[in-house]
Amino acid sequence: MQISQIVRYPLKSCKGESLDQVDLGRLGIEGDRRLILCEPNGRFITARSEPKLLQLEVRPELNGWRVIHPSLGSTFIPTESSLDDEVEVWGRKINAPRLDGSEPWFSQLLGRNVELLWNNEASDLAEKRYPWGPIFSDGYPLLICNTASLAAINQATGGMYEMDRFRPNLVIDTDLPWAEDEWEWLDIGEVSIRRCKPCERCVLITRDPHTGEKDRNQEPLRTLAKIHRGPNREVLFGQNFSVERPGRITVGDQVQLR
Repeated sequence: MQISQIVRYPLKSCKGESLDQVDLGRLGIEGDRRLILCEPNGRFITARSEPKLLQLEVRPELNGWRVIHPSLGSTFIPTESSLDDEVEVWGRKINAPRLDGSEPWFSQLLGRNVELLWNNEASDLAEKRYPWGPIFSDGYPLLICNTASLAAINQATGGMYEMDRFRPNLVIDTDLPWAEDEWEWLDIGEVSIRRCKPCERCVLITRDPHTGEKDRNQEPLRTLAKIHRGPNREVLFGQNFSVERPGRITVGDQVQLR
C-alpha cells in the first residue's frame, strides 16, 4: 500500500489543495481546516447547505490566505483577529479568534451576514474534549480513503466518480475494497496513525466537487447505501484517524499495517 494523494482544506468545505509533502501534527495536516465560517449564532456552515464553498480556493500566503471564487473574484484574509467568538461543530463548542475584517467578502458571497473564525489559540468548550484538542473538522484529525473502495463504487454505479467528492486528507492505493475497515494502526515512515471511527456519509457526496451541482439520481450515495453499510445501517466510506506519532509524509510513501 502507498499514499497516492494528500489533500488539505484550509477552510472547512472549501476546494481541496493537493500537496506532494506535508507535516502531520496532532491536529492533522499542517494548515488543514484552520478556518471556518459560521452563522452569527455560532452554527457552522458547510457545503451541505452552501455548495458555493466547493468552488472556493484558499491559498496560504505570508500572514494570511488568498481566497478566490469564480463568481466574486479574490480577496486576502490577513491574520488580524478581533475578540474571540464561539462556533459549534456537531455539538462541540469551540472558542476561537474572529477574522472580522474579511467577513464582508464572505457575507457577500453567501448573501447574508456570516462570521469567519481562525483556529489559532482556540479553546475547546465542549464537555467531550478530544485528546488532540479543538479542531474545525468533523471531529478527527485525518480522513483516509482507499482507491479500491472508490473503484468498487464506480463499478457498481457504472460511473466515474471522483475521490474529491469524498474529501479525504489521505488517499491510500490498495487492491482490496473496504480494506480500510480493518485497519487499526498504520505506519508511514516515521509517522504512526490510529483508526478511530468510520466516516458516515451524507448528501454532500452527491454534489459535483467542481461545480457544486447535485446529482439528479442521488449518486453515488444511493449505490453506496446498497453496497457498504455499518452495523447500525450507517452509510460508510473512509475512516477517521488520529495522529499518534507526528512527522512528515510524502506522496508515494509506503504504508505498513501494524
